[in-house]
Amino acid sequence: MTSKASLSVACLALAAAGAASANGPGVGHPYLGANFVYEAGDSDRQSDDGYGFHLSFGVPVLSYEHLDVEFGYSALQRDRDIDGRTDYTRTLHTDFLYRFAHQHFFGAGEPGFSRPVLHPYGLAGLALVEEDSAGDSGYHLGASLGGGALIDVGLPYDTLIRTELRALYQRNDDTVAGDSAILDFRAMVGLQMPIPGFGRAPAPVAPLLPPPACRVAVVDPVTGRSDCDTDSDGDGVFDSRDQCPGTLSGTVIDATGCPVQLTPQVIRGVNFEFDSAILTADSKVILDDTARALKGMNDPNLLIEIGGHTDDRGSVSYNERLSQARAESVRQYLIGRNVSADQLTAKGYGASQPLADNDTEAGRAENRRVEFRIVLR
Repeated sequence: MTSKASLSVACLALAAAGAASANGPGVGHPYLGANFVYEAGDSDRQSDDGYGFHLSFGVPVLSYEHLDVEFGYSALQRDRDIDGRTDYTRTLHTDFLYRFAHQHFFGAGEPGFSRPVLHPYGLAGLALVEEDSAGDSGYHLGASLGGGALIDVGLPYDTLIRTELRALYQRNDDTVAGDSAILDFRAMVGLQMPIPGFGRAPAPVAPLLPPPACRVAVVDPVTGRSDCDTDSDGDGVFDSRDQCPGTLSGTVIDATGCPVQLTPQVIRGVNFEFDSAILTADSKVILDDTARALKGMNDPNLLIEIGGHTDDRGSVSYNERLSQARAESVRQYLIGRNVSADQLTAKGYGASQPLADNDTEAGRAENRRVEFRIVLR
């Protein structure tokens, strides 16, 4: 891969890391789940607690980053108190599942220990319940309400541990003695795995084919240009489209062959403890995603500058020291996540490059940031 191609990949990887940081591996994709279920049944059932399984298939709602729609099937059984025989409940579920911000826990996020990560969620939905009790069977509408957590402990294929508590309510006066309002509580534990290759495939990129070879070429004696599609300065743009001939080797250029100024990539959500260079737990989750994006880039010509920025409160010298310490803190964290130290450099800019007005709290918050600037050596 050429240096310019590596540069493009690096920019895309950093942008993708920033976008993906709200979710993380195994979350925000279509998935399959399988769970063991324990049920504390309504007292009117006159039976022991139940047990069984729950299978699920979920897809993200494209317009809402943290929302999934999930379809499930559960089957449970329980022994009756009166005669010891078995009752059965089978349920079809349709739920909306909302994922809250993920969190590190049990000390995760410290150097060398990025997991486990907790993804709490809540859910609500409707159900169609089939009861087979005491020889009678019937179908009833129900409603579910509950919550749980997806736990990333580094299992293969981005598989997550899923734990959940939910209440299932139904109106049932046919198959259960007593009150027609039945409220069961279910606890579940199992695994959830994203479906490989499921969803929208990226648009194919047409390869850049070399032009047909010229048998006869007319060369301009003044400029040295030819009517053949050649690349005299080796910048990857053919002379017929190159508006800036003679570009120096290693210069980052646009489609016309002219140098471009790269826009730094701001990774949103990288924050620090007050008045210090200590990363917050949420920041470590985001930087874990960034590290995964950067580890695959092994081009020795790529250098990534981590720039630390502050607002204008405090003295110039203090802000420069603080921003340098914060940039170095990010660099050391990424190195601890196996990103090559040779490709990372840290620089503190203090308050010298504001993005917004420092006279407002919102502006100061935007100016307190970490930027990744990707360059070719």
